[in-house]
Amino acid sequence: MEPILDSKYTFMDSHGIVNDDQENPASVNFDDIRKDLIDELSRERTSNASHVVPDQNSAAAKDHMCVYLRIRPFTESEIAQNESQDCVIIENPTSVIFKAPHYSLSSRCSDRGFGQMAQHFTFSHVYGPETKQTEIFGVIKPFIEEVLNGQNCLVFTYGVTNSGKTYTFQGPDHDVGILPRAMSVLFRSIEGNVYQNMNIKPQRSRDFSKLTEIQVKEEEAIKNSLLRLFNENEQYNQSSHHSSINTTEGSLKSFSCLGDIAEHSKYSEEVTVRAPERTKFSIWVSFCEIYNETIYDLLDPVSCKSQKRNILRLVQDAKGNTYVKDLKWIQVSNAEEACMILKRGRKQQKIASTKVNNLSSRSHCTFSIRILHVEPDGLRVIQVSELSLCDLAGSERNAKTKNDGDRLKEAGNINTSLLILGKCINALRHNQISKMHGHVPFRESKLTRYFQGFFSGRGKVRIIVNISQCASMYEETLNVLKFSAVAQKVLLDCSKYLPARLFPKRSARALSLIINNAAIDSSLEKRGTISWDSLPEDVVEMEECDSETVNVIDLKPQEEEEEEDE
Repeated sequence: MEPILDSKYTFMDSHGIVNDDQENPASVNFDDIRKDLIDELSRERTSNASHVVPDQNSAAAKDHMCVYLRIRPFTESEIAQNESQDCVIIENPTSVIFKAPHYSLSSRCSDRGFGQMAQHFTFSHVYGPETKQTEIFGVIKPFIEEVLNGQNCLVFTYGVTNSGKTYTFQGPDHDVGILPRAMSVLFRSIEGNVYQNMNIKPQRSRDFSKLTEIQVKEEEAIKNSLLRLFNENEQYNQSSHHSSINTTEGSLKSFSCLGDIAEHSKYSEEVTVRAPERTKFSIWVSFCEIYNETIYDLLDPVSCKSQKRNILRLVQDAKGNTYVKDLKWIQVSNAEEACMILKRGRKQQKIASTKVNNLSSRSHCTFSIRILHVEPDGLRVIQVSELSLCDLAGSERNAKTKNDGDRLKEAGNINTSLLILGKCINALRHNQISKMHGHVPFRESKLTRYFQGFFSGRGKVRIIVNISQCASMYEETLNVLKFSAVAQKVLLDCSKYLPARLFPKRSARALSLIINNAAIDSSLEKRGTISWDSLPEDVVEMEECDSETVNVIDLKPQEEEEEEDE
């Protein structure tokens, strides 16, 4: 948060302390104690140059978490209710001025001569109310190129309820959001290089496995079943288009993503892929939600409304990567299939009506795209990358939503998870500016536990913050902007997890010979040392190097996984 030098405003810092204009004290003459330190610093730098080796790769790998702001336009009812009080003013393409509404305590203080309270916030870019979906898609378009070149990326929307997050994430059928557009650009970029076979499937966090013919048929049956259910629902919706939308059960007929996907895809700009010419890309997608701190698979079909859904667990692999166990991954061959699966999953997401939002998401949903980089001639996977798109549920106050029963419980869990997310962001920022590193409470929430890998440097993160200009949402919007101010200062260190081409693993016998030879060489150099043989079962093959690629033919399932502490 930065102050603005403007006489008509009185600005507050992040602690709410008013900073009035004061006269500068008289300048003090320090000529008698001034000293030219340039020569001394130059000599000191020269003497230490031979001892200091700059870590250029580490510095290049560190990058700030990019935060983008999108301002929702007013509706006709909001204008009629006098919600437009110029609370949000766009100063330039990267900053906004946020002022208190006329009836607030801050505004009443300004009437008494303190000046009008205003705060200044800076973002990577600010998108005004007139912003089109094509423009906001430019936020994640660079991520598509990076994920096709082996990088892991996360994009999530953040904001209060009814601020336009779902509109940005998926959008209506006549103007689709970032997710359908991302799928369209992705498949346009790899056109002609899509690996159509299902004999290789992603597994755990960054692994994969080879499927047998029976398993391939099972995967095809699951995919065909989902597409058949989608077609049946579409036919039913067309036959009963005159019926009203049941918002309590979460119907999202107004958020269809197939309507104009062919129309907008021709305007989509193709991303350049820097990959070997003979590389194929196998695309797999998953869709899950976190509802009341419980993870559910949105692609797991439920035959009836009363049927209880299967609860999924967050676990860790041998390398400490977190993933959702038993989550369904579906292979898709084009953008249309991906959008069909997306819409089918949205039918099962928890959505309800509140006093503030008629279509309020009651859970955090994540649509993940896993890309396997395959060399078809040798049946080998050289890279595994992932693009995760998350639509977070909006924070809300019960005094305004008037929730009770299940809606009240949902709101409590949503606010708690977002609060812990803010604590994690603050802790990450504190650890970067303080010598004393504190605990980051990733495990206090399923959401932050899921994001931990990205926040720890295993991928890049971008946040799309959605806010409303309504005067009645001033306090909630201010908290969102304060969260954004801290988030964009967080540095993500990807130096240890830079994308690299993966190599096939060595067998336990080969590693044992290498260890024995090293032990023999060390025994010849140093007297009095004792060498011993390493047994094959003592060698951990998957942890010998940072690469994760495994020969598909030699791949064996690993049973090492650690369940998350509840």
